[in-house]
Amino acid sequence: MQEDAEAAYRRRTPRSRRLHAASSRLHVNGVHHNIRHFDPYPFVAVSARAQRMTDADSNRYTDYWMGHWSLILGHSPPAVGRALAAQLARGWMHGTLSKPSIELSEEIARSVRVAEKTRYTASGTEAVMYATRIARARTGRRIVAKVGGGWHGYASDVLKSVNWPFGSESRGVYGERNIVTIPHNDLEGSVRALRRAGRELACIVVEPLLGGGGCVPCTRDYMRGLQEFARSRGALLVLDEIVTGFRFRHGCLYPT
Repeated sequence: MQEDAEAAYRRRTPRSRRLHAASSRLHVNGVHHNIRHFDPYPFVAVSARAQRMTDADSNRYTDYWMGHWSLILGHSPPAVGRALAAQLARGWMHGTLSKPSIELSEEIARSVRVAEKTRYTASGTEAVMYATRIARARTGRRIVAKVGGGWHGYASDVLKSVNWPFGSESRGVYGERNIVTIPHNDLEGSVRALRRAGRELACIVVEPLLGGGGCVPCTRDYMRGLQEFARSRGALLVLDEIVTGFRFRHGCLYPT
C-alpha cells in the first residue's frame, strides 16, 4: 500500500520533483529546514489561502502543518494582508523604535501575565540562545540542562541529543560537559541527572510540549517538579514556548 501511495504521489507531482531536484543542487538536503524534507521528495507550494494549499502541479491540500503551526489564523487572512499592505506603504525597516512594536508588546503583556519585559528576536534559536546566556550571566554558572530529544533551535548549547533521519544534529558541538540531558516526563531520573551538575547548574530548558520530538506534552507534575528543583538550587527554569505560545491558543501554556 505504501508503494502504491508513493507511485501515485510521483505521478501527480512531476513539477515538484523537478523543482526539488533543482533545489537539491543549491540547498542542503534540497530544503531550507530539515523538518521540511520527506521521502520521496517534498512537494513545492505555490499558493495558499485559509486551510488550503496548492502545489506546483495544481494539486490542492488541506494543510494541518500551517507554516510550522505558526499560522493560527490560516493562510493569507484578509485582515492581516490589509494591515501588512498599509505598513509596507509606510516602510518596512526603519531601524528605530516603532509604534506597532509597542502596541504588540502591550498585547503580549496582557495575554501573558508573566511576561514582565519583551525582547524580539529573528528566530527561536536566537531567543533560546539569549535565554541561556542570561541564565549563565545571572547565576555565574556554566551548565545548561535540557530534555533529551527536545528541539530548541540550532544554538550549540541545546543541540545535544537531537537526531534526524540524516544523523545527529549535535555533531560538531563541543563543550558537552556544559550540557546535561534529562529524561522527558521522568522527574526522578531528571533530578538524579540535575544533581550531578552540582552548583554549576545555570538553567533547565524545557518545552511544555516536545514539538520536534513527537508532540508529547509534559505532565503538570513534571513541570512543577523541575520548577521546584530549579528554585531550590538557585537556577532558572527556561520555558521554550516557541511552539506552544500563540500557535495553538492565544497566550502561552505557563499559567496552566
